[in-house]
This record gives sequence, C-alpha cells and structure tokens, in this order.
Amino acid sequence: DEGIGYAITLDRIINTNGSNLCFRPLAPTLQAGLCVVWKKYQVFTKAAELFLDSLQQTIRTTDRQN
Repeated sequence: DEGIGYAITLDRIINTNGSNLCFRPLAPTLQAGLCVVWKKYQVFTKAAELFLDSLQQTIRTTDRQN
C-alpha cells in the first residue's frame, strides 16, 4: 500500500485480484521443491480432506505425464 516493497512467492499462491499488488514472473523460470506434511492419524475437516485428495490426484497425474 505504501508503493514500495517486493515479495517472492510461488505462482498463484497469493490472490492479487482487487488489490494494488501484481504478480511478475521471474525469468528464467525458477523451480522449487515443495513438501506437504501432516501428523500421522491427523483428523481433518472435510475441506482439508478434499484439498489433500485433490492434491494427491494432481501429483499422481503429473507423475504419470513425466
């Protein structure tokens, strides 16, 4: 809001719609590894379960394509 500053983040992890922020990709493209972890026997909300199921399906699909 002050007109200064930078943030380095993963693509689309921050919703900038309706704000004064904008996303500018770095060139050349940089890649980063990412781990998602949770406690064994963790009880999740339905929303969290759906998110993890979707994430796992996306990972499986991506792995098959590579």
